[in-house]
Amino acid sequence: MKLPLDTRPSDDVYVQADSSRFAVRFRINDATADTTRHIRRTDIFVYNADGLRELLLTRSYGFLPDSAVFFCKARNVTVVAIANSPRSFNTTALDRYDSIELLTYRFEEDSPTQPVMSGQKDVEAGRAGYLTLAPLLSRVMIGEVANKLKGYVRLEDPRIYLENMNAAAEVLRTEGFHPSEMILSPPVRSLPYDIGVFAQIPGTELFCYPNDSQEATIGTPSTGFVLECEIEGETHQYRVTLPAITRNSTVRVDMTVTGEATFESKIY
Repeated sequence: MKLPLDTRPSDDVYVQADSSRFAVRFRINDATADTTRHIRRTDIFVYNADGLRELLLTRSYGFLPDSAVFFCKARNVTVVAIANSPRSFNTTALDRYDSIELLTYRFEEDSPTQPVMSGQKDVEAGRAGYLTLAPLLSRVMIGEVANKLKGYVRLEDPRIYLENMNAAAEVLRTEGFHPSEMILSPPVRSLPYDIGVFAQIPGTELFCYPNDSQEATIGTPSTGFVLECEIEGETHQYRVTLPAITRNSTVRVDMTVTGEATFESKIY
């Protein structure tokens, strides 16, 4: 069953007898963008926080409301909010909280311009709480790129991409991302200019799903950053193993090419 999309700016609810009032205020914590992103849809699921943790009600908006009020026959509830979902929801399949905990999105269906965001908050009857939504995505940026090759040789057609990118992630998970599937053809981003004797700070961005693996181990390799370019007609690649990439984070990488097979890097 698809959730009806509510584009009204206020709550219009039916109050059952003996129901308790719950309220949440929404806010966004986005460490992967320098400007506020558009929220085109917000889906809300209210679960009983006790017992079998069954789904009590749902609501959907065509925006992110400042706040929402719910009336439920419960003492405590868990409010789950998912923004910018690329697909509709089957509420029958999500009739228990442990079902929505397993809800997974794939990187290929997510969008850096309108990323999937989520958050949850436990609220007591008669009380209000803040629910913070955060992107599932993480960001990796190229910082300063420098060329120390002798003879004023240029780094031509420079581009960057990621290796061992996590292909999917559970939307409510906040840590412990250890991918079992990788993206076979990662997106490649070109830098705006060739790199000559002057260092550049292009700020080119790559996005990925979090990967908490910190070493290149079998089964759960860490994500890697690659700078690729042409040097006198030959393709060269400079690889950096990234530290654990946490959800809703930005990692910056500085690169200094010192030879056809050597380089220096800084990650921060």
